[in-house]
Amino acid sequence: MSGNEEPAGALGALVLANGLADKLATKFGVAHKALLDIAGEPMVLRVKEAVDACPRVKHSVIACLQGGPVAEALRGRAELVEAKGGSFLEGIQRGFEAMPEAARVLLVTCDMPLLSPEAVTEFAGEVLASPEMDVVYAIVDIGLVRKAYPETHRTAIRLREGSYTAAGISAVSRRFIENCGATLTEAFAARKSKLAMARLLGWDFLARLAVGSLSLADIVKRAEELLKCRCRAVTLPYPECGFDVDTPGDLASARQAFTRINGGS
Repeated sequence: MSGNEEPAGALGALVLANGLADKLATKFGVAHKALLDIAGEPMVLRVKEAVDACPRVKHSVIACLQGGPVAEALRGRAELVEAKGGSFLEGIQRGFEAMPEAARVLLVTCDMPLLSPEAVTEFAGEVLASPEMDVVYAIVDIGLVRKAYPETHRTAIRLREGSYTAAGISAVSRRFIENCGATLTEAFAARKSKLAMARLLGWDFLARLAVGSLSLADIVKRAEELLKCRCRAVTLPYPECGFDVDTPGDLASARQAFTRINGGS
């Protein structure tokens, strides 16, 4: 992006709980995955607890579908931003509107109930240390995740530096959302289609990714080309950032680990 770089500014956080029920939610009789019970509280509130315990985050809200199950369940219990369409981009836009003091926000998925304040604090520190970056994305060594949670199955990419899985925490700047929201929407929509990803990234890039010949710097450079902004990748040493609840087994592991970590609370 061109123009003067903005100051670091205040850092907000947006816990993403958009959309409706998925198969896991339906299986356990709740209207949205974010509402799955973790030690007596909805999973999304366990995530927000970790975010709110980070001293570097000045304001946090939960993004959800307007009038949807999360909004109905949590209204009055947490600060919400309700998006009419429930889209990924609209949720972020409403989040920035609710946090006018924030130059950047952390984007945190609602399905990481084991997220620790220490992990959020370290990532927030990396974000604040790089005020010129519009997108900061976290990854975790897949070996750490598999060692900590051997029952879970996570997708990993093999790079020259090692094998990594995506963390459920990232950060974006206000100026990026204002100027490049359409590009973000396109990239987000393409994430689950190999053909769409090939069109977006290029067949040669995907081929090199498949054989592990790309470096982390290569990934960052391609992201900057696509998103037309400054990007940075951060490797976090916290396996809980690479663990999310996608299956019944994940939910059982999360409940057991949460109880163990918190002494039964």
